[in-house]
Amino acid sequence: MQVHSSHDLSSQDDDKPAPPVLELALAGLGWGLLTCMLCFAILFLTKWLLPPEYWGAHTGLAKFKREMSLPLLVFWVVIYSPILETFLGQLLPLEILKRLGASRQLSIFIGAILWGIVHCISGGLLHAIVALGSGAMFSFVYLRYRGPGVAAAYTTTAFSRACNNIAILVAVFYGLDA
Repeated sequence: MQVHSSHDLSSQDDDKPAPPVLELALAGLGWGLLTCMLCFAILFLTKWLLPPEYWGAHTGLAKFKREMSLPLLVFWVVIYSPILETFLGQLLPLEILKRLGASRQLSIFIGAILWGIVHCISGGLLHAIVALGSGAMFSFVYLRYRGPGVAAAYTTTAFSRACNNIAILVAVFYGLDA
């Protein structure tokens, strides 16, 4: 058995070779679009089930569309947000949970709950419920690609999040208010 220091991010199952970049990019695209569809399904179901007074503040991309120029919005949604949110929402909590020995299912559950809480604080109940779905999906994607290492997991998840955000942005520009 090999002893790992607290600064060593690798593990014994990290010896697998990293998948090719194109494979990770296509996976990120697929997971991002799937997450977008899941989020819209959750959104429509929740809006159907919950009365509007329980929805909370409207903080979706439609709000940002009204408040930002298009180039700034694209930068925020496609570059800045995926990098920061993947770091705060997946890399930090999931790596901590991995070090604590949490199972994959528990890590996905905790990741989704944390992401939902953050979105509840910033946007209310409706935003939190939709974030539970995306938080679970992005946590799953991170853990799915964690085998070869943190870099593959992080970049695939961040790209997946960027693709999800682009799909939502396009939907908002076509009048589907997320």
